[in-house]
Amino acid sequence: MSSAQRLIRANAALTALGYVAYPLLLVLLALFDRDLLLRCIVVPAAGFAICAIIRTAVDAPRPYEAGGPAPLIPKDAHGKSFPSRHTFCMFTIACTWLVFQPIVGGALLACACALALIRVKGGVHYPRDVTAGAALALAICAVGYLAIPW
Repeated sequence: MSSAQRLIRANAALTALGYVAYPLLLVLLALFDRDLLLRCIVVPAAGFAICAIIRTAVDAPRPYEAGGPAPLIPKDAHGKSFPSRHTFCMFTIACTWLVFQPIVGGALLACACALALIRVKGGVHYPRDVTAGAALALAICAVGYLAIPW
């Protein structure tokens, strides 16, 4: 298996992990901590909306659109590179898990960092895109889970 194939598989696996981890968390919260459930829906949803608004407003080109090499990760999207939505979502999911189960949240933070690196290495984002996605997620989660009294 080539390094490009490993990169593509790692990207797909980590993305799938997020698709599984967040709904699983919501099910666990519905069963074991209903008081936290609403917050763990509202904070990520609000953050996702904010991320989408920023991406649309900035509409930054992707590396392959700005004269860079073809991406290793298959992607035909144009613009909306900043901030990275994949990175934002994985960091948000990790932070949301941190609120409920810190060990799982910590493991997911490591996965989120790996995904950010893969997105840059795969040629679909600049380092600034993934850094902004992670920073935005951390800021929104800090406010939503720590600063706002519920």
